[in-house]
Amino acid sequence: ASLLALALALSPLATAPAAAHPHIFVDVTHTLLFDAEGRLIGVRARWDYDEMFTLLMVEDGKYDTDGDGRIAGEELTRFQRWDADWPPDYKGDLEIMLDDQPLALAGPSDWAAEWHEGRAVSIHTRMLETPAEVTGRALVILPYDPDIYVDYSVTAPPAFSGREDCTAKVYEPDPDAVPDELAAAIAELSADLTPEAAGLPAVGRLYADEERVSCGG
Repeated sequence: ASLLALALALSPLATAPAAAHPHIFVDVTHTLLFDAEGRLIGVRARWDYDEMFTLLMVEDGKYDTDGDGRIAGEELTRFQRWDADWPPDYKGDLEIMLDDQPLALAGPSDWAAEWHEGRAVSIHTRMLETPAEVTGRALVILPYDPDIYVDYSVTAPPAFSGREDCTAKVYEPDPDAVPDELAAAIAELSADLTPEAAGLPAVGRLYADEERVSCGG
């Protein structure tokens, strides 16, 4: 997003290898949304950004008008859509797999923002283009940046809105599962070369936390 460009311009780490060293750290939680028929219709995402990136963003946007080190009152009203300017080619760093097939997602909606313990919080909804029947099927939520510039950490299993018969577990990635040759290629990427341009797969997916969801029987 445009904020990634901001971090590239302002961060002292911007000259480090982009893929091997994440520059932005985000704690993620999701709420899965179901319709009256129990079909999955969307995901509500909450991103809690790290303190350093929060500082860069607040200074660049001049959101802290009274200089007290926090965003509150009228400042919070102006802050509500700080992360909403996604460029056309940005896919939102979210993949939803149903029986090993990706589900198509619409663009973000219902933006909100919070200020929590010195960290910027961005909240948005991604609706599915077509409601999906998920009962008894393998549903996996994967938040990740393909280039590993942003490190997403799932801090809790998803919540559920519209169904009470779903459970979920979060699985951390196994770095040892990445072949040594590929891991070496990732580590050698220069700051101005993305994994895609280097002919590598969506590297971030290899290191993504997985939310494995089970609904119904």
